[in-house]
Amino acid sequence: MERNVVSLETAKKLKAAGFPRVSMWHYSERMNPPDELFFTQFSGSTQFDIPAPTAQEIADRLPGLWSVMNSKVTSNYYAAYHGSGADSVNAEADTLAEVLANLLLKLVESGGLKLHKAHL
Repeated sequence: MERNVVSLETAKKLKAAGFPRVSMWHYSERMNPPDELFFTQFSGSTQFDIPAPTAQEIADRLPGLWSVMNSKVTSNYYAAYHGSGADSVNAEADTLAEVLANLLLKLVESGGLKLHKAHL
């Protein structure tokens, strides 16, 4: 399942950026180390959990026109947000979930996407 959700490091970045707690996959801050994935029967879980969204859950939050390409040569995924002019944003990672998360985080950092912290 690890290739279908984001890594713990990326999950922490998404949480800090305000990504909604929509996933049923989580890492738990109460576990030592907190890098073990667990599944809950409902999204949201507890305040001590770090949501580990799937590629689909991240894709559902991306705005506008974007694309993903998988390179069989490098075994990497490439994603691009096709904004107007200088608004284009690119990302690269070794899994689909990671590349979409990286693209979303870059959009948040650039001000091209606002995540609603009220959905945490």
